[in-house]
Amino acid sequence: MTAKDMFRHIGDYPMIQQDTEDKFHGKHLLYLHWENHPMFAAPFCIPVPRTLPFGAVIMEVLPELYGEHPEFEDIDWKSVQWFNSNKRFIPDVGKSLEHHGIGHKSLIRFRTPALEGIRAETGF
Repeated sequence: MTAKDMFRHIGDYPMIQQDTEDKFHGKHLLYLHWENHPMFAAPFCIPVPRTLPFGAVIMEVLPELYGEHPEFEDIDWKSVQWFNSNKRFIPDVGKSLEHHGIGHKSLIRFRTPALEGIRAETGF
């Protein structure tokens, strides 16, 4: 069997994306991930308004998602390192997600250098 035979098809297969921004009524899908804390197996994905202030992410959203983690209460928010995908940034808590360039299906990662979760216990 040749490679050409393996890719034979009977017609076009339309790739219809089901998670486009227009399907979320003015909200973005936002992925959030607390690095080195595998108690949470994958980033959370939540719909949020693009006008949501970054401070609300810290004060309202993250406690709802990660508040059960034993280290969450110990986070020093002034020392947290923030990343929009792989690009480091310093958030302005009074400015919106949109102001920070955080769009639909962006991944916000945050690192808490003093708190290493399971990594500190296992050495991973």
